[in-house]
Amino acid sequence: MHYCSFRHKLFSRRLLHSRFLSSSSKDPQKKVLVLGCNGSLGSTIISRLREQEKGATCKSMHVVGADIVHMARDTAVVPVDSFIQLEKGSSDELGDCLLKGFRDIFQTKPEFDVIICANGGFATDENPISDELMAMNYNPIAAMSCQMMLPFISSKEALFVAFGAVAALRQVDDNSQMKKYIASKTLVHDHIQRLGSITGKSLRPSKRLEDIVMRKQFLCLHNLTAIAILPSILDTVTNRELMNPSNLDLQHWNKMDDIAEEISKWIRIKELRPSSGSLIKCVTENGLTDFIISR
Repeated sequence: MHYCSFRHKLFSRRLLHSRFLSSSSKDPQKKVLVLGCNGSLGSTIISRLREQEKGATCKSMHVVGADIVHMARDTAVVPVDSFIQLEKGSSDELGDCLLKGFRDIFQTKPEFDVIICANGGFATDENPISDELMAMNYNPIAAMSCQMMLPFISSKEALFVAFGAVAALRQVDDNSQMKKYIASKTLVHDHIQRLGSITGKSLRPSKRLEDIVMRKQFLCLHNLTAIAILPSILDTVTNRELMNPSNLDLQHWNKMDDIAEEISKWIRIKELRPSSGSLIKCVTENGLTDFIISR
């Protein structure tokens, strides 16, 4: 497991206590953090969460979006309550950006009920951008689940969702042009499985001494559910332009609305959540998507 560096572990805790007032347990709103909020997947998920609130007398969620892509001035495009501008960098640097954003947005230390890492990208190995895939696909997940950030995750059955890839479950062919992409997504899978094993919501919580100490030190780990969703091909405008699929192909592409709806169910009904550390494959046949536990 590769957590982000603990280089400012003690300093960070002192800083947090000095910059935030005491947390309040009276806030009825769920706090939701969506990394990659301006992408196709992130914005679809946020829109679904907002639909969930329709008819309510007040908002049930405070949705914080974070992205390296600048937010459009019209927040109706991606309906978040607050936005954190991220800069490209290591997991440590992304963690610093998130901490600054939390201090700017909240008076009291926020504890997020839901964290959705919808960040990510794809490129074949010959594309120069492939060297950035680790930063796009893995670093934000590592940033939000390192020890420095665990105090910002609620101890009341929080949900942590990341995105892997079905392609990363298969053996890599020597001639594959997707090695860098698959490597970045494999690391996501390993990270979620390792994080899940530390939590009390795992089928087999780790009994390693260091993990037991972690659970005692960070209350969120007792009730946290960490899951990775593994799409095959997402049905996005960009993917359609790049791949020019036939109507038959599209019957097997994963619909973002289906994924957003599944996450929405996990938020609303905790009993429907898979065990912590699960890898969930998206399998779409004839336009209908099933979510199947892979590992």
